[in-house]
Amino acid sequence: MKLVFTDLDGTLLDHDSYSFEAARPALDLLAARGIPVILASSKTEAEMRPIAEAIGISHPMIVENGAGVAGLESGDAAATEEETASPYKRLRALLRELPKELSAKFEGFGDWDVARVAQETGLPPASAERARKRRFSEPGRFAGTEDEKRAFIDLLEAEGFTAVQGGRFFTLMPQTSKAERMAQVVAHYQRGLVEPVRTVALGDAPNDLAMLEAADCGIIIANPAHKALPVTEREREGAILRSERSGPEGWNIMIHQLVATGFL
Repeated sequence: MKLVFTDLDGTLLDHDSYSFEAARPALDLLAARGIPVILASSKTEAEMRPIAEAIGISHPMIVENGAGVAGLESGDAAATEEETASPYKRLRALLRELPKELSAKFEGFGDWDVARVAQETGLPPASAERARKRRFSEPGRFAGTEDEKRAFIDLLEAEGFTAVQGGRFFTLMPQTSKAERMAQVVAHYQRGLVEPVRTVALGDAPNDLAMLEAADCGIIIANPAHKALPVTEREREGAILRSERSGPEGWNIMIHQLVATGFL
């Protein structure tokens, strides 16, 4: 069995328009071959559901930068209601307890109204409202120096949280990753199979790198809106590829390339 894990913004979705239509031929090709596409994003489940419906998929989804998985059977999630319901509230409470000189440098979706989230993201108001319905993580912007950012992250990590840089936002979240959740989803699909599940992961930003490194084949999608990801040993070994085209156009080309070579 084969699985394709993909980031959304700047990868499957165009960085500016949020459209995935340029990737529609590859999405249709994967559907015809029975290969599930697993969305893995910093977006909330409320944001991702309409996107999945528009694509025409109903597979599990990795939400809020890997802080949770939606759509797995209850036994797979391995988390109580208390564990899944409280991280965002605990995170917002922690921000209020941090030294003012550091906490004042960060502003997140919880500090912004719908109009401000729409302005920062480029989303229409209805989508911006869904983006504010968070259960695990807090995207935002940090306006301090690199030293202040490091001190800020150190305080978060002391309390079981961390921060990751995505294509648009600096996101605070529990100490987990898209890669850890990918392993959870793979284990779900691996049940009852003899041959190991083969994985492909596509992403464009630092918060995708662990997932790209963990996949059998990782694909870095070009995104001129931010600095390119560094070359790692896995890339030097040939396990990570890079697209020349950006966004869904690059996504479409790279998936077709993997199908043509027999990897998918």
